[in-house]
Amino acid sequence: MSNQDLLDERKKCTFNIDTLNIIVHENDIKAIELNKLIRKEFENDSILSTPEVHYFLSREEQFKRSIIICSKIIQIKKKFGLLQSAPLDLYRNLCHDYPLMLHDIVFSGALKSLASDEQLQYWLPLAQNYRMFGCYAQTEIAHGSNVQGIETIAHYISSTDEFEIHSPSQSATKWWIGGLGKMATHAIVFAQLYLEGKCYGPHPFMVPIRSLSDHKPLPGIIVGDIGPKYGFNCVDNGFLQLNKIRVPRNFMLQRFAKVTESGKYVRPTHPRLIYAGMVGVRVAIIQDSFYGLSRATTIATRYSVVRRQFILPGENSKNAKESQVLDYQNQMNRILPYIAKSFAYLFTGFRFEKSFKQVLHDIKVNDKVDALSELHANSSGLKSVMTYGTYEGIESCRLACGGHGYSLVSGIPTLLSNYVHVVTAEGENNLLPQQTTRFLLKAFSKIVETEGQVSDLGESIKYLQEEFINDSNQISDIYKFSKTDENGKIDLENPANLLQLFRHRSYFQLKNLSNIIQDLLQIEGNTILSIWGDLNLECIRVSKAHCHFYIIDSFYQHIQSVVNVTNPNEKEIHRVLWQLFNLYSLFLIDQNLMEFTQDGYFKNKDINYLRQEIHKLFKLLRPNAIGLVDSLGISDTALGSAIGQYNGNVYETLLKWAKNQPFNQNPVVDGYNEFLKPILKSYL
Repeated sequence: MSNQDLLDERKKCTFNIDTLNIIVHENDIKAIELNKLIRKEFENDSILSTPEVHYFLSREEQFKRSIIICSKIIQIKKKFGLLQSAPLDLYRNLCHDYPLMLHDIVFSGALKSLASDEQLQYWLPLAQNYRMFGCYAQTEIAHGSNVQGIETIAHYISSTDEFEIHSPSQSATKWWIGGLGKMATHAIVFAQLYLEGKCYGPHPFMVPIRSLSDHKPLPGIIVGDIGPKYGFNCVDNGFLQLNKIRVPRNFMLQRFAKVTESGKYVRPTHPRLIYAGMVGVRVAIIQDSFYGLSRATTIATRYSVVRRQFILPGENSKNAKESQVLDYQNQMNRILPYIAKSFAYLFTGFRFEKSFKQVLHDIKVNDKVDALSELHANSSGLKSVMTYGTYEGIESCRLACGGHGYSLVSGIPTLLSNYVHVVTAEGENNLLPQQTTRFLLKAFSKIVETEGQVSDLGESIKYLQEEFINDSNQISDIYKFSKTDENGKIDLENPANLLQLFRHRSYFQLKNLSNIIQDLLQIEGNTILSIWGDLNLECIRVSKAHCHFYIIDSFYQHIQSVVNVTNPNEKEIHRVLWQLFNLYSLFLIDQNLMEFTQDGYFKNKDINYLRQEIHKLFKLLRPNAIGLVDSLGISDTALGSAIGQYNGNVYETLLKWAKNQPFNQNPVVDGYNEFLKPILKSYL
């Protein structure tokens, strides 16, 4: 039986939930059908269908359960012919993260990016058929973001045609390496390459670390788990020290650079190609920002229509029910903008993945690498903005669940603690914006130098050229908007106007930073290197503004494409998607008002109008809240939540899980006879 409030909410929905779910899956019916089959496998398995068991286990018990689940995932992959792929939808049906995910996505992805075709023929089948378990060992205990500063060394020994890989100090210990602590048999180790005493910088090497016969560490290897973490504790993040480990010369991964038998270094044809592997991992991170956020909004929304508190003023207190908490404006403010953000992030992920695949195609077919810098710059900024935005949204949803949101069995604290590591991993979020901003400054410099006539700008930054031309021609603000009233007030219900606000804000922030730099360089002795450290916060501002435009533009473009290809009878879906677009756009503007009003482009006098529009959208979207999160298609096994299940039986499930936990199986607590009883008896 389902909760009646939740059933009533589903009846209120004004659009077809299944149709929107197809849009969420990019109209990929095969993927939807495969996902249904995988879910059945999960539902019929006593381990996979009970993610809540995890909350009541010790660290050692959690990891043993992780290994069991990894083995079950491999069996499901074999059953459905998925060994040669890393199907993210399969992992997204899991509530927790597991080491196998890192093997399939990070290790195998790095292998494809870094190994030569000949090396792939040997290593990839071993990885895909699980004849080895791998990890990606770049970070060290003393070096994270500064990859060039890593201390692990690799010397070529020409007499034996081998590399000797060594950790010369404690600070060279590989640290935080996911999957390394207990599970991995091999590691892609980054080390400073030395040839005849000359350092050629960090390069990747395949290093066996555990025996394939008994799983014990190989001679010269010191390896283990780094200990309990804030979250992500089903994954064995580990440390690694190498004591002069020898590997064959062809264990250096050689897609980009090579070392010959005589010890000669062969440089990569296109040095920028090394970005491709990094960007591939960020594609997955950008897409996963949607999944993290969609889980949190699903739990919080379902809970908020079941949870009732207080009676609204004016209601007959004798006959009225307490109000659903989602009917309160402050609760809508905590949840609805993040539902809108979920869709924005979903469509951004679609766009960025297509860009990534197009760049890889151009490299492979045409040997064209021009777009790689743009792709890398966007990946840096988007990773920073979207991972923090997801973290912020998950926490907002946790707070929206009140006291129950503090309980692990709500699912949200574990979701939050498991997710938040990506704010730092694969590029620290305060550093990455500098890479985006450097790229944007170079592009802006070209635009200025050519007076707006540059012809080789990438697709995602052409808007800067258009804004520069408008700025140079001093086009009045009013003509940049498609609709205003007679007083010049912007129509904030028009999506095109909102898009223009984001375009201009990004352009202005970049232009402003460029002017700051030019002013600083006029001071004698200043160079771009000497002043860069004082511009870090401006870099974050510029990168964030550009990425917000990228996200809003992706949202806008995708809705336009949906309107063009879906059945005209689905106009209600189009209407709701535009409402979500407007809400997320206005919510972002409200969060960043200073930057939008800084040059007077958006007027201070319109702030109240903007907030009124947000409140209006809350009321319009409120009846469809449950339909929207249902359309995201998150399974109960993925949520692992007592308060967010599809059936809405919040209180029944909370009580059931509490009663069934191991701690409650013995009515007399362990230690009572030794410690509590003597205290109690002493007063008798």
